[in-house]
Amino acid sequence: MSGECGQCDHEHAPGEAGSRGCDHEAEAFLPPPQPFRIIPEFPMLWRGLALAGVAAGALTGAVLAARHGPLLAFSAAPLASVAGVLAAWAAAIHLTGGEKFDDNPFV
Repeated sequence: MSGECGQCDHEHAPGEAGSRGCDHEAEAFLPPPQPFRIIPEFPMLWRGLALAGVAAGALTGAVLAARHGPLLAFSAAPLASVAGVLAAWAAAIHLTGGEKFDDNPFV
């Protein structure tokens, strides 16, 4: 496979560095190294704690609505439960440092 790999400006001979033609391809889309953190950055921390509070409130509201009566148990409790689970999921993402999209070349 002769030609340019897109990472360097030189031609590659057929069969050079394996079947793909360039030794740069394995490292083409590696994300930059991130520092190890036990506690996330401050903006992620307070958003995560706020979302955890929203999750706790929504799940508590779902339990109270289910105990209050059948009308609220079938209408408000499922909606509050879904909101609580999604808020807890978002809080977990924020408190663990968030999602990193820098490892995808198309984002």
